[in-house]
Amino acid sequence: MWQWIASITPIVVLFSSIAFFRIRIPIAALVSLATTIVTALILGTFSWSNTEISISSGVSAAISILYAVWPAIFFYEFMRASNSFTILKDAAVNRSQDDLILVLFFGWIFSSFLQSITGFGVPVAVCAPFLIALGIRPVPAVTLTLIGHAWANTYGTLGMAWDALVALGPVTALAEASFMSGIFLWLVNLTGALLICFLYGRWDALRHGLPFVLVMSTIMGGGQVVVGQFNPTIAAFVSTSLALVFALGAFRFNVYTRAWSCISPISQKTSTVNNHPQIRDITVAIAPFIFLALTSIVVFTIPTVSHVLSGVRILDLPVFYHAGTVLTLTAIFALGILYMTRKIERRAFHQASTNALNKLMGTSAGIILLLIMARLLSVTGHIEILAHGVANVAGYAYLPFAAPIGTFGAFITSSNMSSNILLASFQHEVASRLSIPPSFLLAAQTAGGAAGAVIGPSTILLGATTAEVQGREGEILRPLLIVSMAQAIIVGIVLTAWVGLS
Repeated sequence: MWQWIASITPIVVLFSSIAFFRIRIPIAALVSLATTIVTALILGTFSWSNTEISISSGVSAAISILYAVWPAIFFYEFMRASNSFTILKDAAVNRSQDDLILVLFFGWIFSSFLQSITGFGVPVAVCAPFLIALGIRPVPAVTLTLIGHAWANTYGTLGMAWDALVALGPVTALAEASFMSGIFLWLVNLTGALLICFLYGRWDALRHGLPFVLVMSTIMGGGQVVVGQFNPTIAAFVSTSLALVFALGAFRFNVYTRAWSCISPISQKTSTVNNHPQIRDITVAIAPFIFLALTSIVVFTIPTVSHVLSGVRILDLPVFYHAGTVLTLTAIFALGILYMTRKIERRAFHQASTNALNKLMGTSAGIILLLIMARLLSVTGHIEILAHGVANVAGYAYLPFAAPIGTFGAFITSSNMSSNILLASFQHEVASRLSIPPSFLLAAQTAGGAAGAVIGPSTILLGATTAEVQGREGEILRPLLIVSMAQAIIVGIVLTAWVGLS
C-alpha cells in the first residue's frame, strides 16, 4: 500500500499545484520532478543512470514537440498581427449567423481536421483564437477546442498513436482492434460535441445543435471506423475532410445559416456589428491554412515523398517528416504573403516575433520538465506499480478502469502516443491474465488516451499561451479533467458491457 501511495504522490503534487494552488506549470513541473526523485529514493528504484536516461529521453521528446510548438506560436502571432483571424471570423459570420454552429465548426470540425494532419498542439493554437474572435472568453475558448479535437488523437497526426499501440501492444487482431477503437473514439467525438453545445448555451443550444452534431459525428466518427479498416494512417484525415466539405456545403445551401443565438455563460460579445471583408482579404487570410493542408498531404500521404523524407534524421528526429517542418514552412509562407500584401508591416513583424519569444520561454521550460518527469516516472517503476496495483486488486472489475488508465497515462505525458507507449504492454498483459482478447483493452487504452491527451499539462500550457491566459491553466484543467475522465468512464462501461455480451 505504501508503495502505491509513494508512486501516486508526484501525480497528486503536479495536479494539485496546477488545479488548486494555481502554480505556474514550469514551477509545478519542477516541484513534481523533485517529488518524483524523492519517492524513487523511498521506493529504492532511484539511480543516476535512470536519471540520465530520463533527462536524455525527456529532452529528446521535448525537442520533437517544441519543433512543432515554436513555429505554431510564430504562425499564430503573424496571423494575429495581420488581423487574419478576425477577417476569417467575419467571413464565416457572413456565411452563417448561427453562433453555435460557428463555434462547432471551428472548435470541433476544423480543430479535428488540423489534429488529423498535424497534432502537437496545433489545433488549439490555431482554433482557440477563432473562438475568441467569435466572442468566446479566452479560457472557455481553449477548453472547447481541446474537447472538440480530443477524439482525433489516436488516428490524428496520421496515426502516430495508433502505430505505437500496434507496435507495443502488440496488436495482432488489427481489424478487430481498429473497429473497436473507432467505436470508442466515436463515443468521445459525440459526447465532446454535445458537451460543447451544452457549455455554450445549456439545453437551448443542445436542442438546436443536436441534428447538426448527429450528422457530423456520423461522418467523422463513423467515417473513421470505416476507413480505419483499410488504412488507419489516413482514417482521421479522410473523415474530418469529409466533415469539412459537408459543413461548408451546408452553408452553401443555406442550412444552419440563419441568425441564431442564446444566452451563453461563456460569451463576451459586446457588439452585433458584422464587418464584410473583401474577397482579396479573405483569400490572403485563408491562404496559409490551405498551404498547411496541402503541404501536410504531400509530406504525409504520398508514399514516395513520405519514404524519402522520413529517412532523413538529425539527432534521431525525422526533421522533414514532421509537423514542425510543415508548420515552419507555413509560418514562412504566411509571413511572405502577408508582407507582400502589406497586411503586416516591419514594426508589426518585430512585435509579433517578440510576443512569440516571450510566450515560448516559459512554455518550453515547462514542456521539457514535464517530459523529463514523465520519463522518470516510467523508468523508476512508478507507473508500473500504480497500474499493476489497480489490476491485481480489481480483477474483472478492472474493465471499467481500462480506459481511465489510458487517460491517466496521457495526463502525465501530455500525449496519447506516449500513453500507448507506456501502458499498451501492460493492458495486453492484464487482458491475458483475465482471458480477454487483448484488442478489447488496447482499444479502450487508446480511446482513454485520446480523451486524456487534452488534459496533459504541456498541452494546456500551450493553449493558455496561445489565448494569452498564462497563469490560469488551473481554470482550464479542472473542467477538462472531469470531462476526460467522464468520457473514459463511458468507454469503460461500454467495454464492460461488450465483454459481458461476448
